Amino acid sequence: MRRILSSILLSLAAILSVTAAVFLTIDGNLARLTGWYSFKQGMPLFTAENTDRIPDVSWMRLRDLHDSISCVREKDGTWWIESPFRDRLNPAVADAILNFTARARVVDTLPLDKTTRPRLREFGVQSNPHEITLKAPVNDDPSDLTTIARYTLGSASPWLADAGDGKSVIPTTYLRTNFYGKDKRIHVVSGNILSIFKEGLASLRDPRPLLFEPDKLRKIEIAEEDSKTQPLVVMRASAESAWNICSPCLTAADQDKMNNLTASLVNLQAVKVENRSDLGSIPTPLRYTIRLTTEGATSPIELKIYASFASSADGQSLCYATVSNRDAVFTLQAEPRVSRKGSYSRLVNSICNLPVLPSDVMAKIKSGAGTVYTEELPLSLNELRSLKFTNVVDKDVERIVLTAHDSKESLRLLLIPGDIESEVSDTWMYSVGKIPFARAEEQIVRRFINGLGSIPVRGIEADLPADPAERERIIAHYGLHTPYYSLYLRPKSCLYRATLYGVDLPLVKDRAARVFYIARYRDPVTGKGRWIGMEMGGNTIYHLSTRLTRTLSLNPNTWRARNIVSFPISALRRLTLGYQQAPLALDYDYIGETWSGTLNGEDVTPRINPHRAQYYIRQLQKLKVSEWLDSDDEYALESLKTPVFSVRLELEITDYSDAEAVVMEQSDLDYDTLDPTGADSRKEKAKEALTEKTETDAALRNVALQERKTHSETVTIELAPSTEAGDTPFFYGRIVETGEIFTLPFNDAQGLAGSILDM
Repeated sequence: MRRILSSILLSLAAILSVTAAVFLTIDGNLARLTGWYSFKQGMPLFTAENTDRIPDVSWMRLRDLHDSISCVREKDGTWWIESPFRDRLNPAVADAILNFTARARVVDTLPLDKTTRPRLREFGVQSNPHEITLKAPVNDDPSDLTTIARYTLGSASPWLADAGDGKSVIPTTYLRTNFYGKDKRIHVVSGNILSIFKEGLASLRDPRPLLFEPDKLRKIEIAEEDSKTQPLVVMRASAESAWNICSPCLTAADQDKMNNLTASLVNLQAVKVENRSDLGSIPTPLRYTIRLTTEGATSPIELKIYASFASSADGQSLCYATVSNRDAVFTLQAEPRVSRKGSYSRLVNSICNLPVLPSDVMAKIKSGAGTVYTEELPLSLNELRSLKFTNVVDKDVERIVLTAHDSKESLRLLLIPGDIESEVSDTWMYSVGKIPFARAEEQIVRRFINGLGSIPVRGIEADLPADPAERERIIAHYGLHTPYYSLYLRPKSCLYRATLYGVDLPLVKDRAARVFYIARYRDPVTGKGRWIGMEMGGNTIYHLSTRLTRTLSLNPNTWRARNIVSFPISALRRLTLGYQQAPLALDYDYIGETWSGTLNGEDVTPRINPHRAQYYIRQLQKLKVSEWLDSDDEYALESLKTPVFSVRLELEITDYSDAEAVVMEQSDLDYDTLDPTGADSRKEKAKEALTEKTETDAALRNVALQERKTHSETVTIELAPSTEAGDTPFFYGRIVETGEIFTLPFNDAQGLAGSILDM
């Protein structure tokens, strides 16, 4: 008898164990057996063990009164609807459900009494329920799933819950869960995601036709159905590489426009998603086929965009689209309801340029609140190709040579690198012809270099074919085989170097020098002339903008530094201000920082205001000319016959004259060989010189450490107002010792006549 009783007890224990295991596998808890779970205000809706597993959820089922769908998450993290149809789930829906489940907190629990039971339909858990079930793998086995959450959403409740920061509040929702047993009570929980179900479960499909990571995109092919040209192919090697057009011609792509295209394709959003079988054949003809190849993909994603049509409901311009990895038809917006061209566009741009609205609001207005319209997608060669003559920026260039076919002289620009530790800035030097190297105006040089890469060309003159003979014929036709200008740009050498077996080597391959040809072409039909240009070895001939060609100059006055005189205050010994009556002579002691002076033979030392004197010197050091003039400018010479004011500086200058020679020797560049129209051997020698290594920075530092000699120097500046009639008055100026003539803004010249003496 005892054995029978023991067997019965063991059998019951085994049954209970198996039942518990089954419930643990299915529901993830034993509350289903006990039928009881304690809900307290502020506690999570589900236990920490279950909420910690929400990131691992790989299956969910969603139900309402009319429909039911099940969804799975694949290895790449993408959610797909499995039944009743195969399509991609809107990732925003999956994120909203998972976040709500993880963060939901119990705000209140309504008891099931005589008052509550008759009103169950008012809470929505019976009349308008949305049942959600979530499952996650057991022991990382994707085929073995267990339920970690199940609940039924009702209606929005009138309560507001504390967001947890003590300041803000969040909406709440009526909810019922049988995850812990047969508890029928209604709970009020924090959060509300009912808006995602307002159009029914069928609307939960991803309205975006394309889903890809823009950084992983490597190739875009665009074929226009009715076009006889080759498909447009744009490629890049990596996310950091530039986009280049490979077909129908080889040319650079506009990086900003390519980024805009990829962002627009990702953000394409349908106003309706339908099953392809329900729609049948698409009634409009195919217009574009776009193939996207991403890194690591086995096959490209193919997007087909069909011709636009007017909606029968409201006349809005729409179009159909399909994508190769989804069995659906998307209805996209083709054009905005209000044209963004003409007067409306100008009005919007005018409003957005006013500093009234926040920048993000202005951006949304300009972009149509983020809506992507298919008719505005840049899908043609002319829309995506780069309209910049070069892609250089000033920080990448260290040497420039500009030559003209009708001049034996060349412009040479050389960057002398500074030193961060010594707080020495980079310095541009210039030389034209046999003029010794002198300091160039940095802003002019940088504006010139940046203009090469930022000023757009006026258009594309021709794309060169691959056939060498045909290429040469087209180049000769435009006169680029004997260009008017030749421009050499040498990029900076690699800063990261290593010594291997006693040889100094760059860790990254140095970039080769670049050569650009510019010519004046006269159209044989119209007789009009225009500037054209191309890069040596390039595939495109551009029609250049005059904004760019006007920056090409061999006039040394264009490039020379605008500072009239450069000197450290420690070099100043005497300052003489020549008024029309009597000169004011001021002596300066740099060590003692004291001033002394005479006016018309009288000692005026007590009247000297040292602060005004120091300020005056600083203004002289910063004084810049408006323009350097030719030394024989007749208007300037006529005005300067009777100068109204003069400034005389007597300086004790430290001699760095040999420093320039050291730097030029170290640069080791024979500029006289840089004649692009000469023999091939001279071209090769020029290219070789442009790629040689330089040690100018080390040479400058060595020169600076040596003990220097000093010499006396006098600089006298004479000023006279212009005599020509004009809207803006100005002064002519002359450096007496060199005969150099310049113009000076009226206010700057007037400021030099300011008083240094106290009354």
